Amino acid sequence: MLAKVAACLFALTGVRSSSNFPNYTHVKLGVVVEERFIRSEGATTEQMEEIIRSAVTVADKTLVHGEFSLEWAEYTEVAGKADYGADLTVVLTLLDCAKTHSLSRKVTMHDTLHIGLTDIGCKRGGQEPSVLIPVVGPGTGVVQLLADLRHQNTLTWKSFIVIHDDSITKELGDSIHRVLAKDASVAMFNLGAVEPGNAEGKIKKMLTGFPAHDLGNKFLILTRKNIVKDFIQVAEDMAMFRVESQWVYAVTDTNSMDFDMSPFINMAHDGYNLAFLFNTSYAQDNILCPSGLVCLATEIAEVLAVGFEKTLQEELKTFQEVSLEEWQIVKPDEKERAMSVISEMSDFLWTGGSCNNCTRWMMEAVEVRESNRINQLEVGTWMPTLGLTLKDDLLPHITGGFRGRAITVGSLEYSPWMQFIRDKQGKVVKYSGLIFTLLDEISYKLNFTYVVKEPEDGLWGLKVNGQWNGLIKQVMDGDVVMAAAAFAVSHERQQVVNFTMPIDLQPYTFMYRRPTTLSRAVLFIDPFTPLVWVCIAAMTAIIGPVFWLVHRSSYVYKYHDTVNEYGLFKMSNCIWYCYGAMLQQGGTILPEADSGRLVVGFWWLFVMVTVTTYSGNLVAFLTFPQIEFPIASIDILIDRGFDEGITWGLLGGSVIESYLSEAEDAKFQHLEEMSVKHMESDAIPGGSLFPMIKEDDHVYIEWKSKLEMIMKEQYNITGLCDYAFGKEDFFFERVAMAFPTNSPWIKHFDKEIKKVVQGGLVQRWKQVFWPPDDECSAGARGGVGSTAVVTVTDMQGSFFILMMGCFLALLVLFGECLTAKSVTASQKQSSTIKPFVA
Repeated sequence: MLAKVAACLFALTGVRSSSNFPNYTHVKLGVVVEERFIRSEGATTEQMEEIIRSAVTVADKTLVHGEFSLEWAEYTEVAGKADYGADLTVVLTLLDCAKTHSLSRKVTMHDTLHIGLTDIGCKRGGQEPSVLIPVVGPGTGVVQLLADLRHQNTLTWKSFIVIHDDSITKELGDSIHRVLAKDASVAMFNLGAVEPGNAEGKIKKMLTGFPAHDLGNKFLILTRKNIVKDFIQVAEDMAMFRVESQWVYAVTDTNSMDFDMSPFINMAHDGYNLAFLFNTSYAQDNILCPSGLVCLATEIAEVLAVGFEKTLQEELKTFQEVSLEEWQIVKPDEKERAMSVISEMSDFLWTGGSCNNCTRWMMEAVEVRESNRINQLEVGTWMPTLGLTLKDDLLPHITGGFRGRAITVGSLEYSPWMQFIRDKQGKVVKYSGLIFTLLDEISYKLNFTYVVKEPEDGLWGLKVNGQWNGLIKQVMDGDVVMAAAAFAVSHERQQVVNFTMPIDLQPYTFMYRRPTTLSRAVLFIDPFTPLVWVCIAAMTAIIGPVFWLVHRSSYVYKYHDTVNEYGLFKMSNCIWYCYGAMLQQGGTILPEADSGRLVVGFWWLFVMVTVTTYSGNLVAFLTFPQIEFPIASIDILIDRGFDEGITWGLLGGSVIESYLSEAEDAKFQHLEEMSVKHMESDAIPGGSLFPMIKEDDHVYIEWKSKLEMIMKEQYNITGLCDYAFGKEDFFFERVAMAFPTNSPWIKHFDKEIKKVVQGGLVQRWKQVFWPPDDECSAGARGGVGSTAVVTVTDMQGSFFILMMGCFLALLVLFGECLTAKSVTASQKQSSTIKPFVA
C-alpha cells in the first residue's frame, strides 16, 4: 500500500516524465509532418500544427489518468535518426505512403505506437503496433476499398479486366488503375454513358469477341445499379460465366436507402464466381459528413486519448489489487499496451467517429450450399478510417471449393473400382475401392462431403429405345452432381454427359473354365522338340561308325602293327562307346591316335551341352506344370461356338454392348448378337454365372481388372483354380467419371485428377485394391503354372523307360539263349565220329 502511495506522490510532485502507471501515465506524442503531403491535401503545415496542438489540449482533458506532451518535427529532421521514437509513447505522422511505411518500420522497432495519416491507396497494414489511416475524400472511397482488398489478400488477382461506365471519372479511373497495377496487369474498358434503354446493346457489342481468356477471365465491373442486371444477363447469354472466370461488381450509386443486391445474386447458378461491392453511404438529408486531412487531424488526438483512457482503466483494475512489486511482474509491456490502445481506438471510431463516418461499403457474394440453391453470403463491410471488416471470403468457391457442401453422387458396386462395405445386416457402412479413394482425395482439396445414390435399375447406362437408363440417366436428369463410377468413355455417352480426364486404361478379355494340367506321362521328352530328338538320335547313330572309320583308318596303328579285330577296331564297340558317352558313362579305353581322340573330345563337348540343356529344361517342366488352353482368342471362341455350342455372355447395360454392335469387324457383331446379357448380381459370390462357366463351358467377357477380382474371390471361397483368361486383350477403354454437360465443376476435378495421375497415386492404389498374385495367377493365361511338387505321376515316364529297357533286355537274353542252344547243337553234331565208307 505504501508503494501505491509513493507512486501517487511521484505523480503529484512532478516526477511525470517517466510515469507509466495505470493511475497516471505520461503520453509523449511525437508529430512528424511533410509540407508537400499536407499541401496536396489542401492545407498548410502551420494550419496543421495549430489544429493538432489545439486538439491535444482538448484531448488532455479526456485522459483523466495521464497527460499529453507534444514534440513537433519535420520529416527531414527525423529521417536519418535510427532511434527516433525510442523515447516516445506515440508517433503521429502526416506523410505520403512511402515515407509513412519507412518511418513506421523505425518507430515500431521500439514498440512505440505509430499512427499514420497518409495518402489514398496506401497499404494499411504494417508492423505492430501501427495503424495507418488513408485520407479518403468524397467519392473516392472505391479506390481505397480496392486497395484494401488487394493489400489484405482478399482480391489476389494477377490480372484485371476493368469495365466501367461514366460514373467513374477519368481522374478516378486513373487512381483505380494505379492501385490495381502495382503488382498486376490491368486492362480498362470504358462503356461510356449507359442508360437502361441502350445498356444491353452496348454491353453486347463490347463483349462480342472479347478476349476474356487471354486477359485472365477476372472481371471488375464498376457501374450504376440500373445496368447490373443487363450486364449479368448478356454475360450469361454469351457463356462468359465459366468456372474459371471470376466476376466482381462494384455498384457505385447505391446508398443506405437502396442497396439490395438479392435480385442480381438470384440470377446466378451453381459454379458462378460472383461478388458485389456496393455503396451503403448515408443518404439522409441534413447529415454532416466531414472528411479530409483537416478532419482526421482534428479528431485523432481525441480518439487517441479515449484509447489510452479506456486501456488505463482496464489496467487500473489489476493495479489496485496487487503490490507495486507484483505489478512490475504482471504489467503489460509497451507493445501490449499499444495494441490495446489501437483496439479501443477502433471501437471508438466505429461508434463515435465523425470523419468519413457517412461513407460505408458492403460486400456480398454468391454461395451455393445445395445444388442450384443460391445463398446470399454476407462477406463484410468497409469504412475509410477502419478499412475492411471481413466475415467470409469475397469469392467463396474460389478459395473454399464446395465449402463443406454435401453433394450427391451416383455409383454402383463394381469391385475393385467401387466397393460397398456392408455390415452383417447387409447395410452399406463404408465405400472403398479406387474410385472412392480418388473421390476422397479430391474432396479434401475441394472441401466437400458426399452421399452415394444408386440407380434404381442397377445399370451403368445404355440407350434403349431412344431413352437412357442407369447411372447415365441419373447424371442427365440432375439427380446427382456427378457419377463416381469407373465409366468406359464412349462416343454415344459423350453426347449426353461430360467425362473427366481419363483415370486409367482398361482392356477387355474373357474368363472360362480352367482346363486340367496336361498329361505328364511323357514329360521326359518335353524338354526338346521332336526335331531336336531326331537330330540327337541321328547324331548318336552316325557318330559310332564315323568314330570306327577314323580309328581304323589311322596310320598310327599300322605303323605300330597293332591293328586287330578287338576293342575300338570293332564297329559295335565304337557305337556302344559313343552311346555310353551320351549317357555320361566314359569308356575305359581311349584311342591312341590324335584323330580318334579329336572325334571323341568334340563328341563329349556335344554331349555336355545337350545333357545340360536337357537337365535344365526338365527341371523347369517338373517344377512348373504346363497348361494348354483351348480358348486363346476371340476367333477360337467363335469357332468353338459354331462347332461345339460354347456360349458366352457379358454384363448387360455396359458399354461393351454398343462397342461390339457398332464394330466394323463382323466377328465382334456376331459376338454381341449371340451373347447372354448378365446382371450385376450374377457375378457376385454364389451367383448363377459360376455354375454356367464350370458346368456348361460358358465364357464371360468383362474388364480384365474385374475378372481378376472375380477369380480371386472364387479362389478364396473354394481354394481351387477353376478359371482361366483368354490370352487376347481387346477394346482398351478410357476410364473416367461422369458429370452433367453443364456442370461447372468438371474442370476443378480434372485439375485434381491430373495431379493424382501424374503423381503415380493411381498405380499405388491399384496395388492396394487389385487382388495380389496367388497360385492361380501365374497360369491364368496358359503356359506354365505355379510351382508344383514332383510326384510319382510326374516320374512315370522314367519308369516306363526302365521297364522298356528291362523288357528289351529280356528279349535279347531270350535271343541269346536260343542262339546258344543252336550253336551247342551244331558243335555236337560236328564233333560226332562217323564210319568211313569207301
